[in-house]
Amino acid sequence: MSGVKYHYALDEHNCLVHIDDVDRDNRSSHTYHCLNCGAEMVPRMGTVRAWHFSHGAGEEHCGAETYLHKLAKLLIRYKFENDSSFNIRYYRDVVCSDISMCPFARQEECHSAEPETFDLKQYYDICEEEREVNGYIADLRLTSSEHPKREPVLIEIQVTHKSTESKRTSGLKIIEIKIGSEDDIRNLLSGALEESRDGYFDRRNTGPVRFYGFKDKSVNPRPLEKRSIQRFYLFRSGKAFVTNMDEFKSCREVRTKDNDKAVFEASIDGFYLDKPSPYDFGYVAARQSGIEVKTCQFCKYHKNGYEVGFGLLPIFCCLYKRYGTPENPEPQYARECEYYREDKRAIEEISSQMPAIVIAESK
Repeated sequence: MSGVKYHYALDEHNCLVHIDDVDRDNRSSHTYHCLNCGAEMVPRMGTVRAWHFSHGAGEEHCGAETYLHKLAKLLIRYKFENDSSFNIRYYRDVVCSDISMCPFARQEECHSAEPETFDLKQYYDICEEEREVNGYIADLRLTSSEHPKREPVLIEIQVTHKSTESKRTSGLKIIEIKIGSEDDIRNLLSGALEESRDGYFDRRNTGPVRFYGFKDKSVNPRPLEKRSIQRFYLFRSGKAFVTNMDEFKSCREVRTKDNDKAVFEASIDGFYLDKPSPYDFGYVAARQSGIEVKTCQFCKYHKNGYEVGFGLLPIFCCLYKRYGTPENPEPQYARECEYYREDKRAIEEISSQMPAIVIAESK
């Protein structure tokens, strides 16, 4: 522990004192001792070096790990007993509140790991050091005097060693706090004891605070945005457009039109590589909404380009040699083509496979 600057000590009343709270004028009227080993601590309050307590005899036997461990317990307990709240914040699995009514809901997707905050002082009012719980000794144990049978919360301080595997998997509610310095303790106690997650999917806890044995399912559903949905646009010219992956709409943006030039907009829960395509579904949805639709994709003389060769456009007209129609017409060419014949069977097949669709309305 040699070279460590101690900023905390216990006074003659065994009260924890920070060096900044020592009065230079009457410091000699108080005595201070190490909160770990009990050796005398002398306030050093000069003008050159940062203020600190100087450890007396036996410093070489006073381990940094034990000092920090003891300090963390004292400061956490002080915070619990003196602050009006003692907040924790950890991730729980939240289900979207609209899952039972949303046409795009998927059980496997419409939930999310979301942080939730709880004030432990609403449930506990006693904080004790080194108390036994189910055969384990807790660094700090929180219990309720009003509800003595309430399951306690254990707070474990990790300086070097984690809690044992058996302790962490015992089912007990455990908050494990990793520290490496006095600053770590102060930073942690400046707000809620908060779990942090790493990565886009919020799966791996890489922070200094970990929670074990706490309920991981939230009882409070809330509106979520977990689905990205394609949008189909149909214009007066007969042209149509389907958004690509970079332009997908949120599942909460599907009901309002966003293109004034479109005569029809629909959000479709489909994918480009599916067959039928989102275009097929969009055209059928427009027909079902009373809009006249003529598109080469619904003509009995059309084939998909990928069936006749690589590099062709999506539509191939089987009549182009006989009647001089475009070999690879744009879909809206059907509006002016005298040879257009609607493939009712294909339309019925597409209609039978319609995915979830929401027709967008004007604001």
